[in-house]
Amino acid sequence: MPYRVQLRCAVGSVPTATLGRLRARLREIGHTLSTVSASSAFWSSMADSPLFVDVEGWRFKYAVERKAQVLAVVEVSRVSEAPAAYERARAQRKRY
Repeated sequence: MPYRVQLRCAVGSVPTATLGRLRARLREIGHTLSTVSASSAFWSSMADSPLFVDVEGWRFKYAVERKAQVLAVVEVSRVSEAPAAYERARAQRKRY
């Protein structure tokens, strides 16, 4: 049974296309998780670690609910674009 994706936080400010890419990425993660052995030490490590995925300038925190086979998005925030802007400005300076 594949993992389902559930959005459990307000995502109204996130563009629809970004949410579509998020769902696709989490479905891929869920597919990979379904191949991990139930006895693997991986699962205890997962339980103790916050999980994040970045999609198009947005950071989504999610939880793995193994028994229910759900990937639950519990928090969303806009990632600063300052590093990318710095790199663009730096590249432009090198041209002159």
